[in-house]
Amino acid sequence: MDGVLVDSMSDHAEAVQHIFDEIGVEMDKQDIFEREGERTVDIVRFLLEKGGGDSSRFDISDIVERYIAEFNRIAEFKVFEGMQECLSGLKGRFDLAVVSGSDRPIVHDIIDSLYPGTFSVIVTADDVHRGKPDPDPYLKAIEMLGISSHEAIVIENAPMGVESAKGAGICCLAIPTYLDAEKFHQADMIIENHTRLVEFLNELEPSYECARSKL
Repeated sequence: MDGVLVDSMSDHAEAVQHIFDEIGVEMDKQDIFEREGERTVDIVRFLLEKGGGDSSRFDISDIVERYIAEFNRIAEFKVFEGMQECLSGLKGRFDLAVVSGSDRPIVHDIIDSLYPGTFSVIVTADDVHRGKPDPDPYLKAIEMLGISSHEAIVIENAPMGVESAKGAGICCLAIPTYLDAEKFHQADMIIENHTRLVEFLNELEPSYECARSKL
């Protein structure tokens, strides 16, 4: 979702920064971009341990709840140009799913608002015990879709998401929205920007054969 459907990662980073300022723990926003795709609780735990040393001193659930409230307060949901129209056309030919490391309230709020009726399956951080980079989120999605891994294609913009998709045995295309393309060496294809992504998806056929390349 974040970085593929919606340009929202800066808002996520800003919301976490506000909460960490309140609790007096230093953090680097770049870590959020590097660890994007993980469950929020895992990112918060990592940031606390990096900035404070001992995450057990903090109520992580409370921090996550405060972050969600802050994100909802400051976020300005910006859809990437062409994605709504593109996916509206795709849903007649493909089964579409969202697999996000964000929390359920945020994911459903954004999808219901900006992509209503587009996705038949939504998997969030709250729906799995182990989030990305473990394969569980994508394995759950293909199970819910009733397909096998070789019938699916994943579009990712986070290295940990790519690792999750490949661990699930799924063809993975990466778009380096917030990070350098070199971070996505595990992906089967790197698509340089959203303009090219929309072009690729609009031409996609069910017979597509996955092969390592760059677009």
